[in-house]
Amino acid sequence: MRIVISGTVGVGKSTVSNLLFEELKKNNQLNLLKEETVRSIYLDYYYRNPQEWAFISQLDFLLGRFKQWLLDEKKRETFAKNSNKNYITIYDRHFLDDYVFAELHTIKENISNINSITYQAIYKELIDKMNFLKARPNYFFLLTADFDIVIKRLKERNRKTEQDVDLKYWQDLYYNYYQRPMIQNHFKRNVEKMIIIDTVNKTPEKVKEEIISYLKKEQQI
Repeated sequence: MRIVISGTVGVGKSTVSNLLFEELKKNNQLNLLKEETVRSIYLDYYYRNPQEWAFISQLDFLLGRFKQWLLDEKKRETFAKNSNKNYITIYDRHFLDDYVFAELHTIKENISNINSITYQAIYKELIDKMNFLKARPNYFFLLTADFDIVIKRLKERNRKTEQDVDLKYWQDLYYNYYQRPMIQNHFKRNVEKMIIIDTVNKTPEKVKEEIISYLKKEQQI
């Protein structure tokens, strides 16, 4: 089973992913693919000059996350040959999410039209590979929260790279994730089931319990 925890930056993906991992690892073979393990050497350059570095940094993130995904699929294949236990992967952001960021930078004209076409061609090849291997996410949990809550969380965790980003970028990213039908349709086309979870007035533990409850109803755990 492949589970994705998705949503805009600051919505609580990593916290929920970690809680879910701790809950499910008791009875399953589990792999947690953390967002923080996929970094780009171009990120600092991007923050200094988005128009010059957006394309290469977004492509670097995409390929890094795809490599992470591919390594996990190889582990899954090896595990299946030697065990009949359930192998579960939890993605703290999937390479499907990279599409959201690339689209945003194209709209903001940080990525040129020709580079956008190049990115889309590469992205399509990766999606085709995923579908060919029948390895699309089984459950795609899209976490939502009010925008002011997201900004409050970003300020509280006080990461320098995030503090240097202007508010308009976070507004545009939020809009891209939750209010552009094209993005949500993109997710729905490439996963088996997409489930939206409103996290307002809920602790990460409560959100985790909602996911567990849903998976139990689906008879997956």
